[in-house]
Amino acid sequence: MKHTGKIFGLIGLIGLLTFSGCKDDDPSALTIVSITSTGTNLTTGSSQTVDLNGATSPTDVPTNGVLTVTFSKAVNGATVTSTSVTLSDGTTNVPLTVATTGAAVTVTPTAELVRGTLYTISMTSAVIATDGGKFTTASRTFTTAGKKPPVVPQASKLVVYVPFEGVVADKQGHTVLNSAVTFVADRFGNFNGCADFNGTTNYVGIQYAADMSNANTTVSYWIKLPASQAYKDHIGLTNTGTKQYVTFAIGGNNGTYHEWNRFTCCDLGFDIDVLKYFSNHKNSGSASTLAGSSIEMKNEGNPGGDKTVEVNNIPWLESNTGKWMHIVTSWNAATRTKSFYINGVPSTVYKLTPSAEYALNDATIDAAGIDLDASNSKNLYIGSGVPFWATKTATGITPFRSGIPFAFKGQMDDFRMYSVALSNAEVLSLYEAEKP
Repeated sequence: MKHTGKIFGLIGLIGLLTFSGCKDDDPSALTIVSITSTGTNLTTGSSQTVDLNGATSPTDVPTNGVLTVTFSKAVNGATVTSTSVTLSDGTTNVPLTVATTGAAVTVTPTAELVRGTLYTISMTSAVIATDGGKFTTASRTFTTAGKKPPVVPQASKLVVYVPFEGVVADKQGHTVLNSAVTFVADRFGNFNGCADFNGTTNYVGIQYAADMSNANTTVSYWIKLPASQAYKDHIGLTNTGTKQYVTFAIGGNNGTYHEWNRFTCCDLGFDIDVLKYFSNHKNSGSASTLAGSSIEMKNEGNPGGDKTVEVNNIPWLESNTGKWMHIVTSWNAATRTKSFYINGVPSTVYKLTPSAEYALNDATIDAAGIDLDASNSKNLYIGSGVPFWATKTATGITPFRSGIPFAFKGQMDDFRMYSVALSNAEVLSLYEAEKP
């Protein structure tokens, strides 16, 4: 019996040693060493790497950043997928690609992240090391650089939206025909965040679509004119060449446009700045075919009947050179009201007197334009009055006439066109949401 007890004790000792030996052979756990995001600094335009693995949630992370997760040892690439590694804004997972090289996992979003937004990168326990080492679920949060896109009024009524964020593109999907602008820092200081027009050769063309011609319209954009002397040199005085420029136009003279003028008014005797908001409407009702031909609104004094209203005879453009200004004009077909706003505040409001000519029964903007070129005549142009202020050549259209550049000089940002007339409160809301 004594020998039997010794035998069982020996077997137990061997089992304990065997178990201990197996435990020592288990692979160590897989852990995170670092997480970084490398992309473009929104302010300087230079490359930037931000640590995402710190104790606090980092901010100002590049929106175009590539995320790199470095583990404590080599990772089994088959376990790294868009399911085991995710990036979310709290509501939606961001489409991304993942790649594994040794201990590094690269996470690349397929589109630029939204500015000023909180994101979470998460990794599940499905991720395993090549030696079988286990990983415990982990996540990190960070906020992208820049200001979060504003919540704008009547967003469902947006027809055109060109944010000019380093590229010319219409967020509403219309085709860009010409994008000859450069980019500079915007009103928030973001690198390449707005368009810069040189006043001679720069303009943007966007292909016309029927949704650009509506009974109700609002146009909104931010502009920054050059410093005072450069502005004077471009816009000129009454005895010099250039006296006007156009910030946008659809269909030229038959559609709608904003034309900025400087001239000497006969009864005022000094140079003044003018916004001419021209909109021509085509009736679908019983009134005249072209209802309200040459309905203009100017902000420079002397009300003048149905077609023109002129108020605020001050050089307000020149007094605001070098500053960002928010410009809005709207046409309300139901009330026959044209409105002009500066920085969210109504500057000129005019109600058109109904008449046979100006009945505007279900009228929409007539964008037929001047047929300089059949393929371009209806298009939307930003920064120039193409096609009406243009010269047709054998190779196409140039945005100038008689050698005079009717083109905008300065910076522009966040061009929006609505198919609705925004109310005073909505215009103010838009200004407050977009102001620096």
